[in-house]
Amino acid sequence: MTTTIRSYLYGSVLACSLGFPLAQVQADSYPAEELNYTVAFGPGGGNDLMSRTVVDILKTHELFNGQNIRVENRDGGSGAIGFNYVAQQRGNPYHATSTSGNFLGTPIVSNTGWTYRDFTPIGLLARDAMVLAVRSDSGYETLQAFVDAAAEKNMKIGGTGAAGPERVVAGLFAKAADIDFTYVPSQDEGGLVTSLTSSSIDAIVANPSEVIGQVSAGNFRLLGYSERERSTVFPDVPTFTEQGYDFEFSLPRGVVMPADIPVEVRDWWVETLKQVVDTPEWQEYLTTKGLSGNTIWGDEFGHYLEKTDADFRGVLTEIGVIK
Repeated sequence: MTTTIRSYLYGSVLACSLGFPLAQVQADSYPAEELNYTVAFGPGGGNDLMSRTVVDILKTHELFNGQNIRVENRDGGSGAIGFNYVAQQRGNPYHATSTSGNFLGTPIVSNTGWTYRDFTPIGLLARDAMVLAVRSDSGYETLQAFVDAAAEKNMKIGGTGAAGPERVVAGLFAKAADIDFTYVPSQDEGGLVTSLTSSSIDAIVANPSEVIGQVSAGNFRLLGYSERERSTVFPDVPTFTEQGYDFEFSLPRGVVMPADIPVEVRDWWVETLKQVVDTPEWQEYLTTKGLSGNTIWGDEFGHYLEKTDADFRGVLTEIGVIK
């Protein structure tokens, strides 16, 4: 039995024998043990980078009260293995993980045995939203011009993958604008950018980091952003909502812990992660990755996960990926 588990079980017995609630006993001395931070994907990817950035900031600024933080990659099953491992630590306040699109998407299309409901939401630290991009010489100066043109022809809109977040955003936009379109999937971001550069499609839905180079070079124009608030990286790009198309969708770059942890521990993490996102290191991470820094915390983060999950399920059901 590991020291962490032995200490955790000892604390449970001690709490019961003294007649105090376990949550209060844990919260009074938290943190007093090593934190196990699980990355549900392999090294080098977006989730891994986000997780290690958070952990590095916690260590550099001594925000975890001198306790050690151990980061472990448990990849496989599009996040299913790692997220399942954390979900199984129910009630243990010394386990955490970072969310991603697969945190919601994998349980929707696979029988994982867990969903976002099996975790305690701590905070959304960044949002991986999408943009609608066109060629700068397309003639579409505004989103309204694109919608007006779509009334005359069936637009071809590209995205990465057949059933990913790009497909969801394209579907939500088309429904809100009451337009028809043909979705053209690409295998990767390179193919997606090429498809627009070559004018084989009319527009693409993409992650900002995938098109930031083309935008900076003046080749692409961004017509809409899929959050309710404007991007902190592209503040001049209006949201779909403010242009009259009432939908929002972004992938969660956040932190969750197992279900049933003490509320005092959750609150401790909320306040600690608020310090993390205020550091220069975190702001640099947001800028280099083209992410939005619009944060939400605790129960509000839980409501966000619920709504995003519902949007994901609704569009995937509509296009026949799930029933």
